[in-house]
Amino acid sequence: MSPRPDEHLTAPTYTVAETAALAGISGQTVSNWFRGRRGSGQVPLFAERRRDDETDIRLSFLEVSETIVGALLRRNGATMARLRTAREFTREFIKTEHPLATEQFKMSSRRILLEFEEAVPSSKKSDLLVDFTEQAGQNVLPIYFTAALDQFDYRDDCDPAWAHRYHPHGRQTPLVIDPRFGSGRLTVEGTNIRADSVFARVANGYSAEDITDDLRLPIDLVRAVLQSRTAA
Repeated sequence: MSPRPDEHLTAPTYTVAETAALAGISGQTVSNWFRGRRGSGQVPLFAERRRDDETDIRLSFLEVSETIVGALLRRNGATMARLRTAREFTREFIKTEHPLATEQFKMSSRRILLEFEEAVPSSKKSDLLVDFTEQAGQNVLPIYFTAALDQFDYRDDCDPAWAHRYHPHGRQTPLVIDPRFGSGRLTVEGTNIRADSVFARVANGYSAEDITDDLRLPIDLVRAVLQSRTAA
């Protein structure tokens, strides 16, 4: 059995709304993925971590990471049943919990998904999890998918290497979600300073120089954070 992830990766930290915002899906979808669609008898995507008895679902960083990747796979229009089957296939392939939140999935996702399509073929094109493209005579994952997986950092001191940091606005923006810092919320990279602390000061009329003095951050870093907010 694979070793368990560190506690900060599995602690129930994130709300359904926070998870939905990061994954780009609705809160109802997140709830369905962990509870099942009420009244339908549908098995939830993450059936092994079902939350039937929780009124206020709180998810771990690894669960959020899997939700983000699951949303990527779902966007082509594949049914929930197929996505659930594909995740189970991936769990067997990688032989660990939280399979979509591992570096092995990132590095082997093309092979895993191709093998899944061969092992569990579907007659419906809409059931394809990822619409592969041909490049130099080879099936490759679309750029949007590989770019999204590149937003995760993975542990390099354990096997499997679980996701442990996420760059929701891309690596060019110095804002990260790291469950070890800022109560797991968006922070200025390399610090314990939450992004909302910076943005609150802007709302109160602080200049970049004021924020630099107040939070003891380099001016270039403050400007990059403010620029990311403007771009968003």
